[in-house]
Amino acid sequence: MRWKWNLQFFFHYRWIEGPLKNYKKENHPNAELCSVYYAPLNFRDIMLATGKLPPDALPGNLAMQDCVLGLEFAGKDSKGKRVMGLVAARGLATTVLADPTFMWEVPKEWSLEEAATVPVCYATAYYALVVRGKLRPGESVLIHSGSGGVGQAAIAIALSMNCRVYTTVGSSDKKELLKQLFPTLKEENFANSRDTSFEQHIMEQTQGQGVDMILNSLAEEKLQASIRCLATHGRFLEIGKFDLSKNSPLGMSVFLKNVTFHGILLDALFDFDSADKRAVVELVANGIKSGAVKPLPKTVYSDDQIEEAFRFMASGKHVGKVLLKIKDEDDVTGKKMVKAMPRTYFDSEKTHVIIGGLGGFGLELSSWLIERGVTKLSLVSRSGITTGYQDLCVRRWREQGVQVETPKANVTTLAGAQAVIETVQKSGPLGGIFNLAMVLKDGFMENQTIDNFKAVVTPKVNSTVHLDTVTRSLCPQLEQFVVFSSVSCGRGNAGQANYGLANSAMERICEMRHRDGLPALSIQWGAIGDVGVVSDHMGGNETVVGGTLPQRIPSCLAALDTFLQQRKPTVASMVLADKTGGRKEGGKKTTLVEGVAHILGMKDVRNVNGAANLAELGMDSLMGVEVKQALERDYDLVLSMQEIRQLTLNRLKEIDEGEAEGGATEEGPGSRRSSSPTEPEMIDLNDESAAQIKLFVQELMPKRALVKLNEGKVAGKDTIFVVHPIEGQPIISFEIKESLMAIYLRSYVCSI
Repeated sequence: MRWKWNLQFFFHYRWIEGPLKNYKKENHPNAELCSVYYAPLNFRDIMLATGKLPPDALPGNLAMQDCVLGLEFAGKDSKGKRVMGLVAARGLATTVLADPTFMWEVPKEWSLEEAATVPVCYATAYYALVVRGKLRPGESVLIHSGSGGVGQAAIAIALSMNCRVYTTVGSSDKKELLKQLFPTLKEENFANSRDTSFEQHIMEQTQGQGVDMILNSLAEEKLQASIRCLATHGRFLEIGKFDLSKNSPLGMSVFLKNVTFHGILLDALFDFDSADKRAVVELVANGIKSGAVKPLPKTVYSDDQIEEAFRFMASGKHVGKVLLKIKDEDDVTGKKMVKAMPRTYFDSEKTHVIIGGLGGFGLELSSWLIERGVTKLSLVSRSGITTGYQDLCVRRWREQGVQVETPKANVTTLAGAQAVIETVQKSGPLGGIFNLAMVLKDGFMENQTIDNFKAVVTPKVNSTVHLDTVTRSLCPQLEQFVVFSSVSCGRGNAGQANYGLANSAMERICEMRHRDGLPALSIQWGAIGDVGVVSDHMGGNETVVGGTLPQRIPSCLAALDTFLQQRKPTVASMVLADKTGGRKEGGKKTTLVEGVAHILGMKDVRNVNGAANLAELGMDSLMGVEVKQALERDYDLVLSMQEIRQLTLNRLKEIDEGEAEGGATEEGPGSRRSSSPTEPEMIDLNDESAAQIKLFVQELMPKRALVKLNEGKVAGKDTIFVVHPIEGQPIISFEIKESLMAIYLRSYVCSI
C-alpha cells in the first residue's frame, strides 16, 4: 500500500522511495510503524547536508546509509494514537519505524505541531544537564545559543531546578524574546555568542569563580573561551559535533581545576536499551506532567519548501525549532502522495543468488543488495573463498546478521543448477538471481579456436539456459533474473567475437523470458572501474577501452537501481570517453554565476555590480562551503575560503567561460579549462589514452576488400545492400525490405 512507503529526503532535496515498501510487522516486533505529520530539522541535519559533519561521525552503521536526515517526528502510530518520538535517523519521511520505548503520547492540550518541537530539545537537555552533568538545585549554568531549541529547553529545565542561568545570544531581538519567555532572566544573565566577549562577562558576574556547568554548542576559539569559564569541579557538556568530528585539541591544563568534560551524543542512545535511555524518557514524561516541558517557538515550512527551510536554519536566524509540515493534522488517513524517485528494495525473507558473487563486482553487488534489504545471500562460485578480502567481506556481513553462504557449484549443467536452487530454497523462497559469470579468451578470428569459444560461452550461456529452465518450474515467486552482458555484444569490440556471442545468447534468453511474462533483465556494461579486469590488468580507472572509460562502481550500482525499475529486457550502461579533453558543451544545466547566485539567495544578478566580491554580497561560512564544493566538483578548482570570499561575479564568469589565467583561480594540473577559449581543443597524440584510441581505430580499419560487391544494375534495377542497425535490431530493416521489393535486393545482412 502507498502509505507504507517510506519516502525520505535526500541531500539533493528530492524525495525518494524508502525501505518500508516491504514492511511486515512480524519482522519488526520491537518497532512501531508511525505516520509522520511534522518533521523538525536539527543542526545535525544542516551539518550533514553542508558537508561540515562527515557521516563517519554518526553512530552505528548510519555512515553506510545515504538517507540519514531527521532525528524526531510528531504523528500517529499504527493505532491512530498521537505520538512524538525520536529516531536514530530517517525522520524526514512520510513514515518511520520508531522505537516505542523512545516515544511519548502527545498531551490532549497540545497540537502535533507544538509536540514536534519537544522530543530532541528536551531529551538532549535532560540527558546533558541531569543524566550526565548531575545538575543540582542552586548551581550556576552557562547555556550557549539560548534562543535555539535546546537552549530554550535547557533554560526551562535549569530554572525549574532553581539554578542561576547565564546564556548567550546572537542578537538583541533574540535576547528580548528570551526575556519575554523567561521573565526571571535579567540583563546581566545575557552575553554575546558571536565572539568571545562572553568570557569576560561571565567572569565578572561570578567574581572570577566561573560557572558550575556549561552546555556548549559553540566551536573553535569560542569553545576554548567557554572552557576557561568553568569553575573548580565544573562540568563541561559538549553537544556540538563540529570540534568532536575534527578532533580539535582541548588542552590538558583545564583539568587541573578538577573539571569533567562530557561529549553529549543523544543519537548514541538508540543502539541499545540502557539506564540512561530509560532515565531520559522518564525525565521528559515527568517534565510534561509538571509543566517544565512546554512547546517551543517554531517556524513551519511546507513539504515543498524544504530547501528554504534548510537555508533558513543554516543562516542562524531562527528562534526555537524549524518544522516541516508533512501532512495536515486533521488528515485521518495518514496517506501522503508526493513525487519521489523510485528505488529498488528487496524482500528480506527471500534468498538472493549471485553466480560469480566472490569476484570484484560480485562483492560490491552483494554489499549493495544487503544495504537494500537482503538478509539471505548465496554467493555461488567454482572455487569458493580464496582470498583474505573475500573472507573479510563475508565475515563482516555475517556479523551484521546477514545469512551468507558460499557454495562451490557448477551451474553450467542442469543437475548443478537444480542442486543450487533446491539448496537455496530450503532457507526460504528465491527472490532473485544475478548471473555475473565471465571468462575471457580474447583474440582476432584467425587466432581463435573452438576451445576458446567453448571456454567463454559455457559459463555464460549454459548457466543462463539451465537457471532459466530450473526457475521456471521451481521458483514461482522469483522477482529478479538479471544477467550481466557487455557492450562487446551490442556495439562490438575487436578481438571479442566469442565474448560477444556468449552475451548475445544470454540477451536472447532474457528476451524470451520477457515475452513469457517472467522477470528478466540483461545489462550491457561497458568497462567496469575500481574492481575487476580493467582495474587489475589494464591501468585503472583512467584507461580508455574502445572509446569508453571504466564506469565506477557507485555509478554502476546507481544504473542497476534504475534498470530494475523499468521493464525493458535489454539495457546498456557505459561512460563515453571525453574525446575533446575538456568539458562537454551543454553538460551543465546552469552557469557558475547562476549557481552561486542561487546559493547566495539572489534571484536576479543582472543589476548586481559585477566587481563586488562574494563577501560583500553577503556570503556566510556555510554558503562558502557550498561554493567551494561547486568549484571543486564542476571545475577542479581548489581554493581557500579567503580566495572564495574575494571572488567577484566577473571572475566567476571568466572561470565559467574558461578565460581566466593566473590569479587565485590559476589553472592547476587538474583544471579542465583550455588556455584559449577561441582555439579548439585538440587531442594530444602523445597522450597515452589518445594513443590507445588511435591504435584502436587503426585496428578496425580494413586493409583490403574481403568481399567484392556487384556494381551497376541487374535486370534494369538498382542494386541495394541492406544492413541492420548497429544496435542489433533488424525489425526496421525488414520494414524497409518490404517497401523495396520493386528494386533488385542483392543481399540482406543480419548478424544476429
